[in-house]
Amino acid sequence: MSTEKLSRVLQRALNGEEITVGFLGGSITQGCNPSLPKNAYVERVYKWFQETFPETKINKINVGVGATGSLIGVHRVEKDLLVHKPDLIFVEFAANDVPPKEKTNLSYESLIRRILTTLEDTAIVEIFMTLEDGTSAEEEQAAIAKYYGIPTVSYRQEIFKEINKGTYTWKDIETDEVHPNDRGHGIVAELVTKLLKEAMTSPVSEDKHYEIPQTPLNEAPYEKGQLLSCKEIGFIKEVGFEASDEQFRTIGDGYKMQRDAKEAELVCELEGSHIFLLYIKGIEDIRGKVMITIDDEPTNILDTYFDKGWGNYPETYPILMNGEYKKHRITLTVMQAPENQLVSILGFLVS
Repeated sequence: MSTEKLSRVLQRALNGEEITVGFLGGSITQGCNPSLPKNAYVERVYKWFQETFPETKINKINVGVGATGSLIGVHRVEKDLLVHKPDLIFVEFAANDVPPKEKTNLSYESLIRRILTTLEDTAIVEIFMTLEDGTSAEEEQAAIAKYYGIPTVSYRQEIFKEINKGTYTWKDIETDEVHPNDRGHGIVAELVTKLLKEAMTSPVSEDKHYEIPQTPLNEAPYEKGQLLSCKEIGFIKEVGFEASDEQFRTIGDGYKMQRDAKEAELVCELEGSHIFLLYIKGIEDIRGKVMITIDDEPTNILDTYFDKGWGNYPETYPILMNGEYKKHRITLTVMQAPENQLVSILGFLVS
């Protein structure tokens, strides 16, 4: 682990240079479940920057989106965050990239490489959260961090160490199986600021050139991916759909099925070798089913209903994986069902 990039950013802040700090992650980063917004870990870390560098302008960009992992993250990071050229980015996806599996390993490394290759001098800090039973993608993500020399903060290791010592219980620091309360958010912030304080006193070499490994540790198939909203795509055919105001922070501009529509279909052409549908998985029992066809070949029937779920969220469905890089014709056809059903399409992830 190297804090040299981080140390350089903090040194610039000490010198009075304006810096921008970005936060990318899921609902914990978005700021879920503290008693007040100011008690979320992002706000506490931002406050530390303001108090530590009172004469420096510190910009904060929080693009945490609940119930999303690094697959959606890598496809939206350019438009949501990198265009602002942040000097430091905190990445928090260990709790949402579970269960740890190949897909999340590849999307997470794709995300890290996307940041490093786009903004060579930008520092990254990886934050590892956890579920109550210890499930987390920390091990896989820590290996990626080590490979790229990125500093990390492990809430997971810290809290289970203290829980085992009897310092506190899970319920003392969490509101449910994954979201911290005020105390838990405070622990995250303390771990982050501890790292920042250490980096402030670390020596910085005169040679600031950083070599990004040419080959990935695993694979990075989505490194150049992009999120295309329905508004951006330009459908060849649109029947029975209309613009939707359903929004998940930075994710929106989608289409929903018209309530009085007798049929509903969307057709588009997308160029890539990996294509995911981005849609809303919803708890309303009127959520419908969609037949997905690629290049005139039916692939599956997708059920957008989240039966007995906790709420609506943006979900992905793989339409094409490791396919030929070319233009592919995608057709989404809502299956016949009673009137007043609901289908919401947010767009596509393409790489």
